[in-house]
Order: sequence, then structure tokens, then C-alpha cells
Amino acid sequence: MKLTHSIKNSLGIGLIEVLVTTVVVAIGLLAVASLQGDLLNGSRNNKTRAEAQAIANTKIEQLRDTIVKTGATGYNALASSTSNESIGGVTETFTRGWTVTNQTAPVRKQVSITVCWSDGCPASTGNKQNQVTVQSVIAFDNIGNSSLTASGAGAGTGTNIGGPSTNANSSDDISENINLPSSLTPGTTTTVDGKTYIVQSTGTKGTRADLCNDATLALTPFENSLYTRRVDFDGITGNEAILLYEKVTINTVDYCIPRIRFNGGVIIPVRGIVHSGATSGGNSEALLDVNLFTFNANESGTYCIFNPPEGAKSAPYVCYVGGNCQFGPSGTVISPATQPPVTECPNPYVANPIVGPGGWRGKVGLLGVASRGNNVCFAEEIAATPVTLDTARNYFVRNAGLNEGINKPYSCHDFLIINGQTTAARVHNECAAQANAIGGFTLASKTIQRDITGNNVFSPAINVDYCAVSGTIYTITGTITNANSMPTVTVTDSIRINPCSATNTSYTCQIQTSATSVTISGVYNGERQNCTMSPSASGCSLAFTATTNPTYTINGHINGTSATANAVTLALSGGGACVNNNDHNGTYSTYTCAITTPDTTTSATLTATTSAVGGTVTPSAAQTITLPGAAATLPGPEFTATIATTYTISGSISIGNNVSLTTITVAVDTGHGTCTLTGNHAENTSDSYSCTVPAGTNHLAITLSSACTSGSGSKKYEMTYGATTSLGTGSLIIDLGNVTQNATKNISVAKSNNAC
Repeated sequence: MKLTHSIKNSLGIGLIEVLVTTVVVAIGLLAVASLQGDLLNGSRNNKTRAEAQAIANTKIEQLRDTIVKTGATGYNALASSTSNESIGGVTETFTRGWTVTNQTAPVRKQVSITVCWSDGCPASTGNKQNQVTVQSVIAFDNIGNSSLTASGAGAGTGTNIGGPSTNANSSDDISENINLPSSLTPGTTTTVDGKTYIVQSTGTKGTRADLCNDATLALTPFENSLYTRRVDFDGITGNEAILLYEKVTINTVDYCIPRIRFNGGVIIPVRGIVHSGATSGGNSEALLDVNLFTFNANESGTYCIFNPPEGAKSAPYVCYVGGNCQFGPSGTVISPATQPPVTECPNPYVANPIVGPGGWRGKVGLLGVASRGNNVCFAEEIAATPVTLDTARNYFVRNAGLNEGINKPYSCHDFLIINGQTTAARVHNECAAQANAIGGFTLASKTIQRDITGNNVFSPAINVDYCAVSGTIYTITGTITNANSMPTVTVTDSIRINPCSATNTSYTCQIQTSATSVTISGVYNGERQNCTMSPSASGCSLAFTATTNPTYTINGHINGTSATANAVTLALSGGGACVNNNDHNGTYSTYTCAITTPDTTTSATLTATTSAVGGTVTPSAAQTITLPGAAATLPGPEFTATIATTYTISGSISIGNNVSLTTITVAVDTGHGTCTLTGNHAENTSDSYSCTVPAGTNHLAITLSSACTSGSGSKKYEMTYGATTSLGTGSLIIDLGNVTQNATKNISVAKSNNAC
């Protein structure tokens, strides 16, 4: 029997195919194994980093939980770690250290926590990939203040701990708005369910209103078209609440809209003038918007009145806030049938117990300025390059470590708006130039703090610290150590901040004050040093930390006449300081600038401006100075100053009978002259003013604070120059036309018979 086998019908896998498959599978398995290792390693690293972050945050919270200020464990004693801590973690053993740096303006502590592991230690030289750093800022506030922010704190408990805002329950918005059944003509009235409503601009909403002469309401005229009424709102004996109404006239009928209820028994006014040195479209048209102040009482606790006339460069404002009459004093009763004015406490004094100590505290400021790219000036911006740029002024009372309500009226708290600047140094220069151009003008600080001890008693006397400069003129000299270039030095009596002249070894300050102490402050190489002293004593020493950072000295010329060259001011960015040496030799004056900065800083910018009316400086743009990285004396750019022909606009401002003013200011168009004012604005006296202006079209603006007499029965002030009058606006604008010669413009201010 013959057996046969066909090869072509045999099936199987060759050795080569097996080897190729094995190689492919092996490569795949190796890739998967490698990926698995990377995943495990990445997961471990992520866990390690997350754990390090948690360890750092834990220390931050430990430091933040300090609830006392003094003592060995208090806030003042918080300091950098003297040795590192070793902490065993899940994936690694960690090393933790921290630094605490004291900061000023405002007082605070900057904390930096660093946690490292493996080759990331020590933190100063280790691998940064194996380190985590967490930073925070800690400022002390007494635990009692924290309780003020607790929602509903004090409600129904008989305590005077305030609510969750700085309003401290001192006021409430009582406006009543509804959706109307149908669309109606805006500005008309309608009746819904027996109540009168004024139709809003939408035509579909209405605002509740009453007749101002409603005998049942018995409203009392106040000021600025406002009416008031004292009521018992809390159900406890006494009319502790004041209802504020806004008057609106429709078809000769006066309607009163309920706007705000003050719960503490007294209304506190904060008054001043808003000045604008900002321009529109590059010309001298001042930007003064009617919507600069907030009217949302629930949000801010303030009710503000600001009605600048068309074309005004300056206009008065007043913001009303609520005080607290819990501790009196009782106001003056004018007649047995009436209560004291609403700017005084009731008689006998009483307040709603829900109102926090002192009533309102918070900020009064300008809305929309920053969004337009403009800046706001305060005393801090005038004196030196500001640490922060703000648009509001902060008010509070400091009582035994607690912030409380202001419980006091203020006047002469002006604002100055300028065109937006690119650097803080330029903000300082522009603020100083614009402020110096306004006669009778003094800017208040951006922080208004009143220190008391004991009960926060309402103080009816108006604070006028910023209305006029008074006191003895002091010249204070002191020493500076460890500075390789000129620091920026200022002096303050907590009311005014004045710039000082300085070299790298000494300073000279001048201040007119009635205060018993002043504070000298110096900034150099990013470090701030302060010392407080009697103004009559020898100056204190500003001792800075020695540094190895290079110092650059920049020298240059200012070409022009003696008057034009010596009127030039220079500003160096990055904390540098400049001096116009005022050493004109017939052709030019010289200037010297200096800056101490890290060797990694490659450049700084130098800007020149002039205070001379009609003056110009070229180049006007900021000039770049290249810094070589090592100490050097560098040539600065050449500047040329010129000036046009100027004229004098002067005159008197006669203050009439029964006219009580805290402020008068005089100004011309922005960038078109400077003004000065002398006088004390007293009744039946005259102030005098003088403005230096270049040739060309111009306007003269006289502004009062306030525009009316204050309190019940308020009357408008009338300002007059020839046929030009202003009634109750607080601002008189005189068209000077095309100025080609000196001129005299005499103005009078009188109390009118028109209700305000």
C-alpha cells in the first residue's frame, strides 16, 4: 500500500514569523511597563506636591489665627522661622521654613512659606522642582471686629454689634418701586391701590411718592431739596429714626420720595468739592460727570448729592451717612414743640440698638474714574510717588484696637481727577501740577482715622482740619544712613503730607502744623523707614538697610532762560530721585538724578515737566536711560524749556451777610494757568485771588462748599459777576474770552431767599 503526503496542503507557522511576533509583543509590553512606571511616578510626584502645599497652607492658617496683638504669641511677635521644621509625610519627609516681612502703608506682614523635599532642600540652593512656596499677607484686626461681619450678629440680643457691612445698620434704603399695570409717560404720576407713584424713565416702573405738604407726614425741609421726619421705628421709647425724602416737582406740585432711613438718631454730612483736571479729546474741557457718586444706600450706606452745572470744572458734593446717638449728647431744642436739627441727636438722645458703635464707617469715592483711564489725587499723591492708586477715601474711628463708625461730620474733603498716567511717578507729578494750579485748594488724605477711647459719643463739631493751613511753620532736618542715592522723603502731621528735599546723607522738611508730633517717612531701594517726633525737635535718623545693588547717577542740562529752566521738574522711574540744581549759567541749568536698583534692572525712564504757566519742555515724552548693570555716572538727555507771554486775571470775592463757607477755590481751564487765593472766607469779608494765564481763550471758575446754607430751612447761595450769576450750584463760570491783557473780575457771594 502506497502512502502519499501533499506538502501544499500542510498548514502552520514558520520560525521567522514566530520570532517577529515575539519581538513586536515584547516591544509593546516594554512600552506599557514604561508608561505604567511614568504614571506611578507622576502620581507620586503629584501627591508629594499636593501634600507639600497642604503643609504650607497649614502654617499660613496657624499664623493667621493669631487673635491677640501683643505678647509673646501675639501678632506683633510674628517673625521668620529661626530653624527649619522636619515633617514626615506619606510620600516624603518635608522641610518647612518661613519668612515674615513687616510692611507699612498699610501696616501688615508679608508671609512666605517654603516646603522642600529630596534634592529640593535646602530651599535657597535646592532643585526648585521639588519645592512649594505659598505667600500671603496678614493684617491684624481684633476678634471683636470679626464678629461685626457675622450675618445677623446682635439681632435680638440687645447688643450693638453691627451687621455684615460697614454700614453697621446705620441706614436702610426705603425706596418703594413697583411694576406698573401698563406703560405710562415717564415723569408723570399715577395712582395704584390708593398710593401715588412717579413713572420712571422706562415707563413701566413707578416710584412711591407723597405730597411734600402732606399734613399727616409733617415733613421738615432740610437742604439740597431734601425733607426729613423723625419717627419711632424700633418700637422703643423715642424717635430714633430719621426718614430722608427727595423732592421732585411735577407740574408745579412738590412730591417727596422716601429714600433712606437713618437708624441711629442723627445724619452726618461729609462735604467737599470735586475738581477735574482731566480733559476730553485732548483739549481743556473738564470731565465732571454727574454720576460720580453712588446712590445705592444698601450697598454703600451713603446718600450723595452732586449736581455740577454744565461745563463746570469744579462742583460741591455732600454725602449723608448715619451716626449713632446711643451715648448722646442731646441736641439743642429750638422750641418746645420741635426736636433738634437732624444733624444733632434727639433730645433726650436715643438710637436703635442694632446700630454698631459710631454708626457708619467705610469709603466715599468716585465711580467710573478708573474705567475711563483717569486717576484720582489725594494728599499722598501730592507729596510723593503713591504706594497705591485709589479712587475713594476711607473713613473710620479706631477705638482700643477696633474699627468703629465715624460719628462726626467732615468738611473740605475734596477730590481731584486727572488724566490717566502710565506710572505712579507720573501720577505724582500730574497731581502736584494740577493741585498747584487751583487757588485755595488743599487735598485731604485718603485715610481719615479718628482715635478715641471709651464710648463712641457723637461729636457734632464739624472737622475742618483740611479747610485751611494753620499753626507754626517748622523746618526739620535729619540724617540718612546706608543710602547710596537720594531717598524720597515726606513729612506728615496726619492731616497734610509735604515733600522734603534730600541727599543720600540728610533731609530737610518744612511743615505748618498745630500737631504735637509729625512722622518723617523715607523710601529707598524699595525699603520704607518711618520715625515719629515732635516738630520742634531735631530731626530723627532714617537708617536704611545697606545694599550691594549698584547706584547710577544721571547728569544733564535744561536749556532755556533762568525762569523757564528752573521751573522744570524731573521724575525717574523705578524709585529714583531727581533734583533740578537751579544753577543757571546764562544758557542752561543742570539736573542730577540717582537710583539704586538690582543689577538685573536694565533701564529706567526720565520725564521732564514744567510748572511755568504757558511753559513747555522738549522732549515731552519719557526718555529711556540704559543701565549697564554696574555702578556708573551716566549722561542724561538734554531738555529745552520755553514759556509764552502771560497775563494776570485777579479780583476780590466778597462774602455777604449770613454766608458761611468752609472752602472757596479758584481755577482756570486745565493746563491754561495757575491761581492763588488768600482769605478765610468769613462772613462780611473779602478774599482776593490772582491767576496767571497765557494768551488765548480761557474760563475762570469759582467754586464754593457748600452751595447752600446747611440744615433746616436751607437757602441757596447766589454768586454774581456782572450779568453772570449762579444760584445754588456752588459753581460760577466766567468766560474770559480771548485773553490778551490783564483783567479784574470781582465776584460777590450772597444768601438768597430761595430754598435749597
